[in-house]
Amino acid sequence: MGQLSETLPALSRLYLNRGETEKAKALIEKTYAYASKTESKSDMADAELLKGMLFKEQKNWEQSIQHFENGLRRYESIDAQKWYVHNFAKLLYEYGLTYLERNEEGDRDRAYGLLNRSLEMYNRMDAKKKIERIIAKKKLLTA
Repeated sequence: MGQLSETLPALSRLYLNRGETEKAKALIEKTYAYASKTESKSDMADAELLKGMLFKEQKNWEQSIQHFENGLRRYESIDAQKWYVHNFAKLLYEYGLTYLERNEEGDRDRAYGLLNRSLEMYNRMDAKKKIERIIAKKKLLTA
């Protein structure tokens, strides 16, 4: 159970960071299937985050945004800003990066808003490295 809800998502993120999208995709599909079976709102929100990250890596903006929106709604429905702060902040950060990378009309404002929300949450956690990373991304928006 912990392997499917914690280890597979962590490995998926590692593979995505390394650019090994096929390996990540296989694990994300397993994670998504598991989350769907359990009907756990937090597991489904986490799985939506992973799918959004995968599609962002593949530059499939429409699918990426759809999964981030699904994850955002799921996290909000379980009061994630209170109980799953780190995961919710991660979703907001990754979602913001999607708009930053896509860079179409209106995307800079959307990215800025999402990154600001993420930054607020990471500030409450005192997550210094994450805060520094977000500030660096926000500087790209104002350049």
